[in-house]
Amino acid sequence: MIPAEPRPRPARPRILVVDPAPGELAIPELEAFAALGLTPTVNLRRVADPKLRSEISRRWDSIDLDGFRADDIVTAFDRHGGYDALKCRAAIPLTCGVFERLTARTHDQPLRLVAKAASGVDSFDLDAAAERGVTVLSTPGANAGAVAELTIGLMLDALRGISRRDAALRAGDWRAAIDGMPTRSLADSRVGLIGSGSIAREVAKRLAPFGAEVWVHGSPRFTARDAAHWPWRWTATLRELMTGCDIVSVHVPATAATAGLIGARELRWMKPGSILVNTSRAQVVPEGTLDAALRDPDCGLGHVAVDVFASEGTQFTSPLASNPHTTISPHVGGMTVQAMKASSAQLLTEISRFYQSAAEFTARPG
Repeated sequence: MIPAEPRPRPARPRILVVDPAPGELAIPELEAFAALGLTPTVNLRRVADPKLRSEISRRWDSIDLDGFRADDIVTAFDRHGGYDALKCRAAIPLTCGVFERLTARTHDQPLRLVAKAASGVDSFDLDAAAERGVTVLSTPGANAGAVAELTIGLMLDALRGISRRDAALRAGDWRAAIDGMPTRSLADSRVGLIGSGSIAREVAKRLAPFGAEVWVHGSPRFTARDAAHWPWRWTATLRELMTGCDIVSVHVPATAATAGLIGARELRWMKPGSILVNTSRAQVVPEGTLDAALRDPDCGLGHVAVDVFASEGTQFTSPLASNPHTTISPHVGGMTVQAMKASSAQLLTEISRFYQSAAEFTARPG
């Protein structure tokens, strides 16, 4: 039996832009996709500016879907004959089952590329993508400085009670607004960083002008020899860092090894009145565990500040939302104009390389 020849792909691959770059960055990014020979279909769900929505709709095909719902993404593929590529910024759910549907040979353009303008790809089933020949691109490091800035902002809010005092003053309660004074500062705090990647390094650099003492604990690969290049103290164990620091900030990726890395036992190691900041992933420090620790009189944890949740977007819910000893932020650590520009530029470069490589491969003789 002679195997069927592979179906030739259309001259202009389509790209589903689940969430375009925000604001003034959207049009240049979409124009760049077109310049690469891609035909964008743009999801307008997260485009709030009416003028921008109108301009996008005038120039490109547009749809409206909830990128956090797998069924919406699958339906878009089914209705439009598939897409060669998918671009996103948020942690959209691309599970094994979703990849199976998006790469179906019944589509005119089965999915070949997923490009995310951010570093974390833990909401993607990477094994399923590889099995189905889907390339996954991301932009690690592009938003490190922006996440570091928010991390320090969360530390300051936890120490100084900025948002709590603001709310009290708006309610006309001066007494509540000055409760708990005087406070600690970063200058008299020891900050422990869990993780040794680009974001942790940027946090450490930004802490130096505040006068904070910084300790670092990384993965088993981050040895004392590696740490010798850091101007901060290396700790051999997680327990040493958590028992010795006033503030613990988490900066590790979500992997099988880091899921539940900090649980009830680890939180009980913390000093009385200590602070935990999580701008990595919710799986690393489960929200329910944090909430329980804050309500446990035998646990030293005094305040939690987080930018990441297990349930985000329109489905947001968290036990921390009802806990008064928390500062919560809607996963916006990397969302600065500079970081978005860097992520978009880096991603466009990677997408260009992908299609150049694919064209060269196709052009090779038998």
